[in-house]
Amino acid sequence: MLILLIASIPGLITGIIMYQQVVGRMETEFNQMHQNQIENRARNVDDQLAYLEMNLSHWAFEPRFGNALRTLDFVYYFNETQEIVTTLYVLQGSHPLIKSAQLYLQEPKPILFNRDYTELNDEAKVQAYDRYLSMGNHVYWTDWVSGINRDTEPSTNDSPLHTDAGNALVLVHKIPGESINPFGALIITLDNEKVASLLKTLTPYDEGLTFLMDQEGNTLVTGNPGTAGETSAFEQQLKEEVALHAGSRSFLFRYEDQTYSVSYGSLSRIDSDWTYVSAAPLTSVTSPVKLVSKIIVIASIGSLILGLLLSWFASRRIYSPVARMLHLLTPGRNETTPTDAKLDEFELLEQQWNELTSRSVTAHRQLQEQLPHLRDSFVLQLVQGHLYAYNEQDLQQRMRHLGFELEGQQYLLVQMYFTGYEQLQGRFGSQDTGLVTFAAVNITQEVAKNYFRQISVMNFHDLSSAMLVIAPQDEPVKSQALLWGQELVEVIGRTLKMKVTLMISRPAASLQELPRRFVEMEQAVAYRSVEEGSQILDLEDEACFRRNEATSYPLGLERELLQAVRLGKQAEAERVLEQFMSEITRTGSTEFQVQQMMLQLLGSIQHMMLQTGVTPYKLFGGYNMYEQLSGIREPVQMRQWMMNEVFIPYIQEVEVRSQEPLKLVVERTMLYIDTHYRSDISLENCADEEQMTPYALSKAFKQVSGINFIDYLTRVRMDAAKQLLRETTMKINDVSAAVGYQHSYFNRIFKKQEGVTPSQYRDQWFGQ
Repeated sequence: MLILLIASIPGLITGIIMYQQVVGRMETEFNQMHQNQIENRARNVDDQLAYLEMNLSHWAFEPRFGNALRTLDFVYYFNETQEIVTTLYVLQGSHPLIKSAQLYLQEPKPILFNRDYTELNDEAKVQAYDRYLSMGNHVYWTDWVSGINRDTEPSTNDSPLHTDAGNALVLVHKIPGESINPFGALIITLDNEKVASLLKTLTPYDEGLTFLMDQEGNTLVTGNPGTAGETSAFEQQLKEEVALHAGSRSFLFRYEDQTYSVSYGSLSRIDSDWTYVSAAPLTSVTSPVKLVSKIIVIASIGSLILGLLLSWFASRRIYSPVARMLHLLTPGRNETTPTDAKLDEFELLEQQWNELTSRSVTAHRQLQEQLPHLRDSFVLQLVQGHLYAYNEQDLQQRMRHLGFELEGQQYLLVQMYFTGYEQLQGRFGSQDTGLVTFAAVNITQEVAKNYFRQISVMNFHDLSSAMLVIAPQDEPVKSQALLWGQELVEVIGRTLKMKVTLMISRPAASLQELPRRFVEMEQAVAYRSVEEGSQILDLEDEACFRRNEATSYPLGLERELLQAVRLGKQAEAERVLEQFMSEITRTGSTEFQVQQMMLQLLGSIQHMMLQTGVTPYKLFGGYNMYEQLSGIREPVQMRQWMMNEVFIPYIQEVEVRSQEPLKLVVERTMLYIDTHYRSDISLENCADEEQMTPYALSKAFKQVSGINFIDYLTRVRMDAAKQLLRETTMKINDVSAAVGYQHSYFNRIFKKQEGVTPSQYRDQWFGQ
């Protein structure tokens, strides 16, 4: 118990120091961490809104939204009207924050394109949508939603924002985009719930408050929409504190016995400046530390008291283990020991120590075996941007713990895409891409060891990989990478019979630059040439990514392809699609151009489907076909996907629809036979009933039922005749007349179908 008494004193001192000093330091550190996280996430919010502005401007300058709409007869030119509606569908689905996309035209008459074409006759609606043309600049943000606020009197404030609190954000671009006299507007309404969810990412914890306000201090969107009434007072107080701390970017704020870490900043929009404010409570972080500190102090005081009370009782019991410990440490001493049959505490401790030592050696060996995988996993998280919260010193420290040498080093990223997998179908199956990628990554590592001292290869398991090269700053790492790339292309081609596209980034001086280099390579690979063969592309060489602007879209082949698909000619469609792919992948075409042309082809096909009464959404099971196509990079895989996922389902749907009317005709004919088989029935009579030719009815009957018309009529009559022969004593002549046959012909046809005469059939039945 003396040990307990001594050990409790440091615990008591530690608890007091922790309670007095650590909590305050933790608040400061958490505030700094919160500020860094908020700045990174605020950039993401700003990028999302900037992308919406850029995307809407791109559509506003499209020729289809030009001055030609002033005089266009939308009823007469139905195809142009349908294309505008389809374009609005595409615009609405281009970003998850968009709730609806509308086009309003003031001339030649008020027209609204939403989910369909609508002529506005309600004067109130016309005035409401005309307000979009009178408010703001050519492109502006507002939170005035037509249809919700149309009865609201216009604000006297020239600002288009905060016209009605609680509304969704609306982005308006007047059209034509290049005109100073606009006659219409593209109107994008954002989903308030999704915008609120995006803002909520600015708060690292579930508690706290996040909101967005304009230059006048009015709240545009809040990340806590369900608690607006509960947090209004806190929000107003927070705005006043932000005004008092102008220029500090972050500060600590105490409200109702809680301390909050507040961060704010500016988001520059196209027509105004907005301010985001994020407040996260520090209490949820510091309260556990305070509780633990109090527990340590109480436990230490209790240990002191318990040690004092039990120290006299423990003196005799502690002597024997202490003696054993002294004997273990000094084996030469002559001490009396208990018998070996019974182990005391220190013998158990010795036994446990030996066991733990053995486990430690085993764990160390296993760690050395798994260290390469840990290195590659960490590097993968680093280049993909998952470690953005760490500074350069923390990243370098973690890299050194994994065995990397970083002093005076530079970093180079190389990305590899392995193409030509379709040519390996005889050697590998369609599900073996992961296996092929694994083999290619192993080859990459073996070849790279001859050129670089420190590498880490990342396997993406989708016929692509990346490699981080760490080399001294005075070495020409770029030229070494080019030589290595040439050898890798040769080895992959000789071993796996595949082609390789290598993307070499610009050298980086710090680890924090690597995610940006990786994003640059991901974006630049879209402009690589799709021509067959291996490629080595230097990100600093603009000639490698110069686009061939002369590439044109093969409209003639598109029309021929749409005609073949519309007529259900699958073989012809496959042949023309192959010609189409050959045309757009000719020498000089980039991956970006091929993808854009294939997306255009997909849009034309879906437009054709709508014209023929087939809804693409139902046909494709609600999947976003544009997203699936955008994820395919190989032209061969694009062609196979287009044939299997788009053309064949549509052709099958058209075939099913074409057979529905024939099925109803055949069912009515069969019902007619079942009820009138006793009378004189012929194919011509039934065809007249259905207003068809006998040939068409016969062909449809065979196609739907799988049996000829006369065979079905004979089977029905034979079944009825056998029933009469079994269940009645009617004469054979009467039976033949009852089923619509003459006596002589009835005997012949019955024997032909059943193998016996009607009399023999009846005798056999009653004989059984």
